[in-house]
Amino acid sequence: MADKIDVISREILSTREAASLLKVTTQTIKNYIYAGKLKAIKTPGGHHRIRRVDLEGLGFVAQADKPQKDFSPMDMVQSYETLVKAFISTIEAFTKALDMRDIIFAGHSERVEKMSSAIGKDMGLSSQELYNLKLASLLHDVGKIGISETILGKPGQLTDQEFFLVKQHPEIGEKIVQGIEKLRDVASTIRHHHERFDGRGYPDGIGGAEIELYARIISVVEAYDFLRSDLSFRKAVSVEDTLKEIRKGAGSQFDPEVVDHFISTFEKKQYGLGIH
Repeated sequence: MADKIDVISREILSTREAASLLKVTTQTIKNYIYAGKLKAIKTPGGHHRIRRVDLEGLGFVAQADKPQKDFSPMDMVQSYETLVKAFISTIEAFTKALDMRDIIFAGHSERVEKMSSAIGKDMGLSSQELYNLKLASLLHDVGKIGISETILGKPGQLTDQEFFLVKQHPEIGEKIVQGIEKLRDVASTIRHHHERFDGRGYPDGIGGAEIELYARIISVVEAYDFLRSDLSFRKAVSVEDTLKEIRKGAGSQFDPEVVDHFISTFEKKQYGLGIH
């Protein structure tokens, strides 16, 4: 007990002491350091030393025999927000790694998330709805993990057989996220992000309001990012011509209301990417 109180009272801790105090592994502490999420001081011998205040900044609050009832509502909110941010950071890191498999669309998921979130705000979505939209946007192409890199990185247009395989990714993605409790709410969005407003999309051929709003938003943003990307068989379409195509697809490929909000968001440059 005396040793624990001594550790808590100190401002500088070793990785082993920090791990013991917080009841996590030493490797967990090191992972936070290597990821740049936890500041550390390196000794001449190459060991890490951590300030207790930096641990607390991550939401890790070590206290000696302090009953749970002493945590204030604000403490609980801050700890929850820290966990949510860590969860989102993990998802972002995963999707960046996934995008690297698709040479043509590197960074695609991040761009889709930023634009989709901006449209959601323009449409007045609640905080919880924006959170779900963020998750769905980041993970909409997670099913491509089941598609060969040879196909994803192929220079030139795909054959009918290759395109058939690529079209399986919404269903693969749905199965992946359904197995994760915190992601089940966005499983159907991931399945339906290639549906069309007129019912001619895939995999289920549903249309209109049958398609989740998040999927209708992602559909517009994906089309924009696709047209604005350089491909092996064509150069990126100009911003002006891309916006014309998006407008032309309103009511057939896209939800007209979402298109209106997309144009509004784009004109205000609210999505944080400048003109891509």
